[in-house]
Amino acid sequence: MVPLQNVKSGESFTGSISGSSDHSVVGDLTLDHDRPTKRRRTSSDSVRSNDFETEVKKVKHLKTAEATISRIKPKQAAETLSAKVVKAPVTEEDASVPESILASTAADETAIFSTLSVDPWLVASLSTMAIKTPTMVQKSSIPPILAGRDCIAGSRTGSGKTVAFAVPILQTWARDPSGIYAVVLTPTRELALQLLEQFQAIGSSQGIKCVLITGGADMRAQALDLARRPHIVIATPGRLADHIETSGADTILGLKRAKYVVLDEADRLLAAGKGSMLPAVQTCLSALPPPSARQTLLFTATLTSEVSALQDLPRPASKPPIFTVNLNTSALTLPPTLKQTYQLVNTLHREKYLHILLLTPLNLPKQTIIFANRTSTANLLERLLRLLGHRVTALHSGLPQPERTANLSR
Repeated sequence: MVPLQNVKSGESFTGSISGSSDHSVVGDLTLDHDRPTKRRRTSSDSVRSNDFETEVKKVKHLKTAEATISRIKPKQAAETLSAKVVKAPVTEEDASVPESILASTAADETAIFSTLSVDPWLVASLSTMAIKTPTMVQKSSIPPILAGRDCIAGSRTGSGKTVAFAVPILQTWARDPSGIYAVVLTPTRELALQLLEQFQAIGSSQGIKCVLITGGADMRAQALDLARRPHIVIATPGRLADHIETSGADTILGLKRAKYVVLDEADRLLAAGKGSMLPAVQTCLSALPPPSARQTLLFTATLTSEVSALQDLPRPASKPPIFTVNLNTSALTLPPTLKQTYQLVNTLHREKYLHILLLTPLNLPKQTIIFANRTSTANLLERLLRLLGHRVTALHSGLPQPERTANLSR
């Protein structure tokens, strides 16, 4: 999906509606007005053109003569040709981006997963998903996790954090399959669904059994799923805490045997203040093995003070120090593949500007995501854009889970 960029109008669109139309906006809106420059023909061009035609005739004559002698290319010339390496030029945009930013999102072309002690079946599974070379966060995190160390990893969105913890978990599970082997906590239902799909895709060849425990679904069916001892439990903290408090000891008994606990988007899970998920996270951790008997992995796009403070907590003597990966930098808040612009418009007419931007030839064939700061605003924009002829759907916490899932897959 090609991102457009930010439109800011006195008040900016922020929040939670996703519009699915024939255009693309990520975060906010922007237009790219780059046009190729045209070169004016001069009188000297015709002279160079004649010279060029003469040289082409000479080359053709030489090729014809060479073809009559031999159709086989000399070995030395062939080797010289194959040995040439053409290095792509660095664009002006890349030149202005710190190398640490590029390294945090790009794959390391000189490394492959087998060099990270990843088992062949996992390398094959990743290859079928077109994941052949590890990114920086994967290269930095997988070996220490396989060595049994707790990990705190910070890397920007889209850098491959899910694979960084899924691969070592699945590798150690495959060597000793057991009941609930790992519990993964994540703040939202949609993120939980994405994690479920990733684990199932990577571990499909080994018969991995995963279960999704999120709000908006039937608790009785989820309790039965937990009682069957799946290998991987992927949950939002609130719903898993509800099961721990109400579903009975038999349902949650398998949680006590988990070998891995993962906090995905740890900055949001551990954030304090209004609407904090920290109490639910603490309830979940109380039903899991103690830190000395499990491996704890924290992954986040932003290393907040709450996450960083965990490094200083007392640790069992038998546990090695926490391994920390920090690939973030304050030099640039956006990945180098994105452009961000702000457009100041009249607050009373911002919906009109939005409608016009979506209908421009540049934006019309693309998909768009519009963020709003309230569910009521999301519903209003959905109805307005539908009346104006756009294909649009809403996605927010006020929708039942089946509808959210259906809207997300459109």
